[in-house]
Amino acid sequence: MMKPFPAFSLLILLSLASCTEYDLEIADSPANRKGFEKSFGFAADANVTQVYYYADEFGADIRYQLSFKCPRVVVDKIISELSLKAVPQDTADSLLDPREDLPWWQPDSVDGRDLWIKEEENQYYRQLWYSEKDGMAFYLEYSV
Repeated sequence: MMKPFPAFSLLILLSLASCTEYDLEIADSPANRKGFEKSFGFAADANVTQVYYYADEFGADIRYQLSFKCPRVVVDKIISELSLKAVPQDTADSLLDPREDLPWWQPDSVDGRDLWIKEEENQYYRQLWYSEKDGMAFYLEYSV
């Protein structure tokens, strides 16, 4: 006779399944580059460097944050793949503040950058900031 599967074991399995591998302190790790591909639907080629990735998939609300350096052509591909729309800088607002304690995303990281967004069903948001001046992009995807 089989023993019943304890509910506690199920909770542990579910929490482990929601954990995502990434490296907060090492750019271009395989897990970070995989996170890039998961977020944008295509792999980061050699023109995409300094890829950092953070994921919080625990609970009902999720959050993904990425930072990377790339040429404008990559940003244009992301905008197309995700159907993002340009937003005037003076009207750009986020419902969720990005996590700013990451070494690669500081409170002023997105200041003065162009912004594209998409609001999807069920309060799901995607935001992409980019500046051709330094080639740095910042991406925030979240649900509220």
